[in-house]
Amino acid sequence: MLAINGTATKSENDSLLVTLNDIDVSYVLNLVNFHSVDFLGMASGEARIAGAFSEKPLLSADVIVKDFKFETGRMGTLYAHVGYNDTEGRIEIDAKAKDEGDRSTIINGYVSPRHNYIDLGIQANNTRAEFMESFCNSFMDNVNADINGTVNVVGPLNNINLVGKAEVNGSVRISSLNTTYWMRGDSVRFIPDEIKFLGDTIYDRNGNIGILTGSVYHKHLTNLSYDLNIEAHDLLAY
Repeated sequence: MLAINGTATKSENDSLLVTLNDIDVSYVLNLVNFHSVDFLGMASGEARIAGAFSEKPLLSADVIVKDFKFETGRMGTLYAHVGYNDTEGRIEIDAKAKDEGDRSTIINGYVSPRHNYIDLGIQANNTRAEFMESFCNSFMDNVNADINGTVNVVGPLNNINLVGKAEVNGSVRISSLNTTYWMRGDSVRFIPDEIKFLGDTIYDRNGNIGILTGSVYHKHLTNLSYDLNIEAHDLLAY
């Protein structure tokens, strides 16, 4: 449901208040033709348009997004303040997702349709790593892991990248080996077009280890390829 409250007369001081009730976020992103990455959920809150009939109206919104997801990854409930910076031609976002237990994800940055650019900083605090499955499903699934660290979603909207460093705890299944492995505080580096593993230790269900090095390569988070090496010490594999 979409309700609009306010007085619409031709005055630069007039404003409109738009009340949102369970609006599909993906529907809104389709309206502005944003398809670089997927944000999902149902948004409620208020959007304000100040100076609605002026040349440069001021736009802002405070919303709560239930069942918020980044790609396929659950992130809980998102509390966001969103504003439009007309001078810079960008949508500015200041948000925090609160998930079960002590999980939280802070998102701060902007999307610029005018300049075809995105720069979103993501501070992960025990954030579910499920979203990685949508990028890496050609070789892994059943992602049950947490991420801590800072990663930026940055670049032209048609060539976005992940840049930063994160610590991973949890398990993933390598589909080509049909085997689940665990990571315990391993560091993963994100650089343009590449996700690097620098001698991380992985464990099988019996506690045996393998040393993982190599990279996953991508083009704007699609067309993945990988070059991974494992130094195995009685490591289980099917």
